[in-house]
Amino acid sequence: MSKLTNIGLGVTFLVGVLLVTAVYGLFHGYFDPGLFEIKQVEWSPSAPRRVAVVAERSDHEARSSDVYFVLVGDHVFSASEMRRAYHSDDVVFAAANDCLSVSWRDSHHLVLNCRNSTIDSAHINVRKTGAGAVAIAYVNIADSTAKSYNPAASH
Repeated sequence: MSKLTNIGLGVTFLVGVLLVTAVYGLFHGYFDPGLFEIKQVEWSPSAPRRVAVVAERSDHEARSSDVYFVLVGDHVFSASEMRRAYHSDDVVFAAANDCLSVSWRDSHHLVLNCRNSTIDSAHINVRKTGAGAVAIAYVNIADSTAKSYNPAASH
């Protein structure tokens, strides 16, 4: 091959690597300008020790409302860990409502509650029934998400 062809292939390869890296970063929260703040941390009462974290993602430049979400893990998440988890499948619940609180019945049963209010399906982005060996119960929170919400059926 000629020297010009080798240079062209090298540049094409580098552009491809940059594009793949940018797409990966985009879908894993690396370019998310939102602020991530822990609102509540609740440790399970017995072994195996787990922590449920209620966090807020706010973006004052966005037109959408703040999102409150719940993560379950074995440690309290840092801001960068919350950002990556928010853009992954690790979120067990997410909604546009700040009434959210968590409590443990035991180390295998987590309760998510909307204090002094309710959350309807139209405001729920993610709602899982479990996270690994942890079963999740909901209080004052609708049984479905916005994706499955049908406003015509609720009238």
